[in-house]
Amino acid sequence: MAVKIEKQSVAQLVERPIEIVEYQRQTCVCECCGNIQTASWSPDIVPGQDLGVRLQAFLGWVNNYAHMPYEKQQEMLWELGQIEIGLGTLVATNERITQAIEPSIIELSNWVKQTQPNIHVDETPWSVKGIKEWLWVVANSDFCLFTAADTRSRSELETILGAKYTGVLSSDDFSVYNGYAVADQQKCLAHLRRHFKKLIILPGLHNQAIGEAFVDLIDEAFSSYALRV
Repeated sequence: MAVKIEKQSVAQLVERPIEIVEYQRQTCVCECCGNIQTASWSPDIVPGQDLGVRLQAFLGWVNNYAHMPYEKQQEMLWELGQIEIGLGTLVATNERITQAIEPSIIELSNWVKQTQPNIHVDETPWSVKGIKEWLWVVANSDFCLFTAADTRSRSELETILGAKYTGVLSSDDFSVYNGYAVADQQKCLAHLRRHFKKLIILPGLHNQAIGEAFVDLIDEAFSSYALRV
C-alpha cells in the first residue's frame, strides 16, 4: 500500500521530437449518382512538400530568429529525427515562409501608419553576409515591426512611415528624425539626460544650473515610471 505519492513536473526532450507521419485522403464514388469526391488534405501539411506546417514554422524561427546556418539545421534535423533534408529544401522553405507572412507585414505596416497615436523608432547596424545593413524597428506596447534596409537615411524612414506621420514619434536625437513631418516628437530621455550631464561641466554662466535642473527632472520621470510598472 502506497503511503505517499510525490509529483514533479519537468520539461523533457522526447526520444524522437521529429517523426515521419503518413497522411492519407480518400476519393470515393457515390453509388447512386456516380459523383466522385476527394477529401481535403490535413491542414497540418502543404500538398507536395516534404515538411509539415509546424516543422516549417519551427525552421523559420530557427533560421530568422536564432540565425542557425542551413548546415546546422541539417544536422539538427538528423539528430532529432534522422531526417535528411537538402540545402535547397531549407532555402525554399524559408522563401515560402517569407512569401506567406508578407501580406501580414504589409497589413501591419499600413495599420501603424493609419491608426497608431504614438510609436518608437530606432535603427541599428546589421551585418548581412559581411555587408553592413540597417535594421529599423517601429514599436509601441502593442506591436513591433522590423524592417531591413540598406541605409539609415531619411528616405528609409519615409519608406517605413510615409512622408509624414500624424502621431507622436519617439526617437533618439539622430539627425534623420529632426525635421521629419510629425504631429509631435519625443526625444529619448536617456539621450537627453546624457546631453544635460555634459552641459553641467561645460563653461557658461548658467550651464551647470540648467543641466542639473533637467537631470533632476528626467530622474524624477524615470522614478515615477518605475513606480507605475
